[in-house]
Amino acid sequence: MEHLAKRIKQYGIPRPPYLPQGSNVLIFRLPSETISAGGIIVPEEHQEPKPMGVLIGAGLAARDVMESSLIQLGDIVWFGRFAGWEKEIQRDPMGTGKSILQMKIADVLGSCDALERFDSYEIKTNDKSQHVFIPKTRKAA
Repeated sequence: MEHLAKRIKQYGIPRPPYLPQGSNVLIFRLPSETISAGGIIVPEEHQEPKPMGVLIGAGLAARDVMESSLIQLGDIVWFGRFAGWEKEIQRDPMGTGKSILQMKIADVLGSCDALERFDSYEIKTNDKSQHVFIPKTRKAA
């Protein structure tokens, strides 16, 4: 959970209004780029929403899928461009709001942070012929 707390502080993510049920997850979409690679300032009406965000909540069925995919709460995840339903959860006096996406865990394509965890696991086949991640054992020096 400290991973999630670090991301909440880093991106100023508001508290989720509810805990999702079943295979649903809540994702805070990361802000769009305001300056292009060439240094040109992109007007707000031309900014594309990023297909990535911070995973901030998950139902119990979604947590089972996350565990088998090495995904944790607080990870930066990629999802389909039109996946999920957007819900505004906070509005400031300037009129801009912060919103979250609710979607199924199946719409999450992957996690950037799971790549870092992958090095400490190996893939094995269990007795049901399913592939599972097993933590690598460290050899004593």
